[in-house]
Formats: sequence, C-alpha cells, structure tokens
Amino acid sequence: MKMRSMSDAHRHHETAAVLDAHRRVLAAADSDDPDAIVAALARLNDLRAKLDQAELRLLTGARRHRVSWTRIASALGLRSRQAAEQRAARLAEQVGSGVPEVECQHCVDTIPMEALRRAVRETYAQLIADPSWDGAYPRATLAREHLHAAAQAPPGSLYSLVKHVIGDLSGVELIGRPVLVRVAVARLREAFEDAAPAPRHPRPH
Repeated sequence: MKMRSMSDAHRHHETAAVLDAHRRVLAAADSDDPDAIVAALARLNDLRAKLDQAELRLLTGARRHRVSWTRIASALGLRSRQAAEQRAARLAEQVGSGVPEVECQHCVDTIPMEALRRAVRETYAQLIADPSWDGAYPRATLAREHLHAAAQAPPGSLYSLVKHVIGDLSGVELIGRPVLVRVAVARLREAFEDAAPAPRHPRPH
C-alpha cells in the first residue's frame, strides 16, 4: 500500500476544509442566530478563494489531459472557448495574488518587481493554457511550478524563483509553442533583466 505524498495529504485536508466551510455557511443561512449569520458571511471570502483554487487545479488538470477549451466552456456554462481561456487566466492571476492583505507582496513591490510579478502571472496563465506544455520537456513542469510559487513570493524570493524559471526555460524549445506562450516568456525574460539588482561597487579606501 503506497503512502500518500505530503501534497496529496495537503489537498485532502484542503478539500475537507472547503466542504466544512460550505456546510457551515449553508447551516447558518437557516439559523435564527444573527451572530452565526454574520460569521458565515465573513467566511464567504475565504470559501470563494478556496473554490477558485480548486477550479484552477481542475482547469489545469483538464488541459494536461488535452480536454478542449470548448468542452471546458460547456462544463462551466460559458458561451465560448475564449470565455473559458479568459476565466483560466483570471483565476491564475487571482489565485497567484490571493494572499492576505497584511502580507500582500504587491504592496511592497518596487516598479521593476511589480512588472516582473505581472510577467510571472501572465506567463503562468499561458503555460496552463497550453495542454502539451508539461509533457513536452523534462524541465517544463518545473518551470510552471516555479512560476506558481513566484506569483505570491516576497520580492527577494520572487527574483530568485524567476531566475530558476529562466534556467528551466533555457532547456525548453519554444519554437512551435503557441505564440502567446512565446510572447509571455519573452516579456518575462525582459522583466527579469529590468528587475536585476544594481551591481555594488566597492567603496574607495
């Protein structure tokens, strides 16, 4: 019998937490206790965020298994494949920036770091929209995972993670990938160079 990985255990715990939060919110809707109702309202933002994360994982999994955007759009009740793609991109950006306000890295980003973070989210959104990305090259999945981590990392870690992504991408043949992927990667590289820390010059004795 195989032991579950830590990530599997985390996902199981997260799913249980979402179901429990959903149950509490529904129970409060029929409550006669105004405090319980207000508490349930306060839980809604957290519940929405968890559902967004779950939806993004489902979309990513669907695309990895080459499920068409048209079929995904139909499942989501959307009118077109473009609407489904836009939803995935919005969720990727939303989930990537969905840290508590007191820890919001966007608020402490310098202008170059803000541009780098935007490029990270744009690139991540394009990679999850490419159904054959993960299986194309040995380091392609690693690049996508580093981008996901970088989207919500503090500025110092952001730059370091993107440095890893740039290294991962050096082993990926981009010719033949979707044009939006190539454009996003080019912008990421440019933003990475712009965000590079200034060289320190030794003080004269």
